Amino acid sequence: MSSKSAELTQHSRRDSMNPIPNEQRVFGLPSYIAMWISSMVVIQIFIVGQSFLPPSGALNITQAITVTIVSSLILWLMFSLNSAPGVKHGIPFIVQARASFGYKGARFASLIRVIPAVFWYGIGSWIGASAMVYISETIWGWGNIWVYFIAFQVAQTAIAYFGIQSIKWFDSALSVVVLGFLIYILYQIIQLGGLGISESWTSQGSWGMPFFAAITAAVGVLITASISNGDLARYLTNESKNNWIGHFFGIVPMFIMMLVIGFLSAAATGIWDPIQALVSVIPNSIVAVAMMFFIIVAQFTTNLTINIKPPALVLVEVFDMRWGTAVIVVGLLSIATFPWLLLTSATFNQFIAFYSAFLGPLLGILLADYYLVKKQKVKIEDYYNTEVSYNWIGIGTLIFSGIIGILFLQISWMVSLPLSVLLYWGCYQVVYLKKPGQQPSV
Repeated sequence: MSSKSAELTQHSRRDSMNPIPNEQRVFGLPSYIAMWISSMVVIQIFIVGQSFLPPSGALNITQAITVTIVSSLILWLMFSLNSAPGVKHGIPFIVQARASFGYKGARFASLIRVIPAVFWYGIGSWIGASAMVYISETIWGWGNIWVYFIAFQVAQTAIAYFGIQSIKWFDSALSVVVLGFLIYILYQIIQLGGLGISESWTSQGSWGMPFFAAITAAVGVLITASISNGDLARYLTNESKNNWIGHFFGIVPMFIMMLVIGFLSAAATGIWDPIQALVSVIPNSIVAVAMMFFIIVAQFTTNLTINIKPPALVLVEVFDMRWGTAVIVVGLLSIATFPWLLLTSATFNQFIAFYSAFLGPLLGILLADYYLVKKQKVKIEDYYNTEVSYNWIGIGTLIFSGIIGILFLQISWMVSLPLSVLLYWGCYQVVYLKKPGQQPSV
């Protein structure tokens, strides 16, 4: 069931959902790691890190470091486990979801993944536009965030418009620049942080609910990407080491660095705004302008892989829309999310926790189906079987577990993810006992 049309271009339609043969994969291990290095400069991770320490949070630096390490390892497991079907079969997320939710049910489930992506797309673009204002005001004494925001959207849409190859080369080429700037920023924060950082080591902090809420928020930023990473992993050459090694070295070090920069900058400066906090530890305006260019580039690389591709692919699959058209639609939708309001809201972390309540079960159901119910023995033809429109075990588990997750909002996915695994697996045991091999469907 392979097809050359599965490679994503501006003209791709629904046939781009076909499995990609191994010989047509565009990522080897080095380029895949490089792509993730550049994509992991997610300013939202930085913002979550800032919220760990007082006055926004209740942790000390020891606890913040523990949260960082634990969260990074959880994400590594999530990415690697859930990317396995994509690497093995060359299928995107929405096709992978058919096994758990049915052919049409997967479209419903995919909305839970892509709606947050559209929000994050807008937030990332607004942060990039803020950086552009700083640059232009420093150099020319003038800046208009609305002009830059729209320009930012247009530029990102233009790059994504041409498909997976343009995304690959743009992200991979900038990975070294991105990594170099992050190391420099971390050095400056540690050097200039002084007493603020020292005091954060000795504060009492909390190992209770604030600690677990911090893990929930940290993982929640990227849980969306772990769910739909088959969209990217399907382009990675199918070797057993690539999945685990690629996600470890591409994601874990960068995720740790972004969170550390976030909470150390908060300790050193006491400034919540990400742009102002970073600029405040830079020694001169020339370096500050260069760093603003870095922030702009970082938003491009992150949005291309994490926030534009997943919702655009869903539009392609559901409506048989051309990829280029879908990218434009996603850009317009991200503007309609009003990121300038969400980013400055005091409920920013609650926003993450709320959608994570449903993303946790979505991921849990995908993992339970592949590893516990199907035991990794899924034929490629099963993903393209249209006979099962809706798998009500999957849909029912998703809704019920998500509602329970909302009741425990501070630790939403920590509750809803394991609950969904147990419910989905348990329901299938009952079905098998009554009618072995019976698929609950309509």
